[in-house]
Amino acid sequence: MRKAAFPLLLAALCAAPLCYAAAQQAEPGLPRYTWLDVAYPKLFYTLQDGLTAGAYFAVISPLGFRDYDLPPAYRAAFSISGQLSTSGSRELVLESRLPQLFPGWRLVGSFSVRRRARENYFGIGNDAGYDSRNVTAGQEHYYRSLQVRWTARTEVQRRVAGGLRLLAGFHAERWRVDTLSGPSQLRIDAMAGADPAIGRWVSDVSVRAGAVFDTRDSETAPHRGVLLEFIHAKATSALGSDLDYTRTTASAAGYVPIGELLVVAARVVGQRMGGSPVLGSYYLVEASDRPYEGVGGPASHRALFEHRLLGRHKLFANLDVRYDLYAVPTLARLTLVGFLDAGRVFEGEEFRLTTEGMKVGGGGGVFFQFGRAGILGSTLGYGPDGFTLQAHTRWTY
Repeated sequence: MRKAAFPLLLAALCAAPLCYAAAQQAEPGLPRYTWLDVAYPKLFYTLQDGLTAGAYFAVISPLGFRDYDLPPAYRAAFSISGQLSTSGSRELVLESRLPQLFPGWRLVGSFSVRRRARENYFGIGNDAGYDSRNVTAGQEHYYRSLQVRWTARTEVQRRVAGGLRLLAGFHAERWRVDTLSGPSQLRIDAMAGADPAIGRWVSDVSVRAGAVFDTRDSETAPHRGVLLEFIHAKATSALGSDLDYTRTTASAAGYVPIGELLVVAARVVGQRMGGSPVLGSYYLVEASDRPYEGVGGPASHRALFEHRLLGRHKLFANLDVRYDLYAVPTLARLTLVGFLDAGRVFEGEEFRLTTEGMKVGGGGGVFFQFGRAGILGSTLGYGPDGFTLQAHTRWTY
């Protein structure tokens, strides 16, 4: 069961465009839409991974004339992306995203292999410390770890009425979080028995169900509306998982325009895990269409290092003020953002709504939107550990 989950899901993902092509041939009355190919190289440098090179290729079906003002960025997209870094990090990602291909349905499928040779690790719990003096020439990887993940994921959403959708999905991972050479916080935690999964492969397989209420005017860069999500996931040995746990996530985001160019946005996210999760399961924050990682980093807390806080329960909030310096709808947009983020995790204690122990930080940034789907941005935040520079390929929320 465990070995079969990934190839079966990958086969379904790759077969999707062929199935749709066959359906068009079988039903001559179906509308014909344009399919465009997008390809570009990737070349960038980060202090964490060094020089990174790769490429991206996608086949995209844009929205038609009658539905051009709908919130999705496109009708459907099939993509492959890969990259290699001088540090030894590498990744390959295949995605199939169909938000508007079949009326009333949204389908997502993905398969990825990621090796992160210099992943951040600062400890487990809300009091995990950081001291820059621990990073020296003799222990340059003190706050680093090696993380390898094979991930397969599917999701189906069905519109019920208006902005209300129901969802169901499947998630399968084979992951390992291990130490690098030399002294490190992860090595100290492994020797202390802080988590039994450190240094070993773990199969993490779950199913999920939930509800989404979405009235955003744009899914790429919203200017008005709300996004409410409630998702409950369960990992169980009955699916071939090494772990048995539950993950319940509730989030609320809202966007209020003030005039033509200014938008105030806010989000609150709470996630609780029951059962017996372990370290590698703590990174994921569940969300419809596309999950992300936290707490800390461009998708959750922009004033903290990526994965700065790890714990079984999470609570964080974001507040943005976004101002468009230049805007030509669906063509190009240049936006300044000022933000305030706060968050914490709970380990060895119950989840609760509280402001106690919150790590608070703020800052600003600039985002460029090209076309309906492309986002590039950067933020500079100041938080408990000092300044943090983040790169973005989509809005935080």
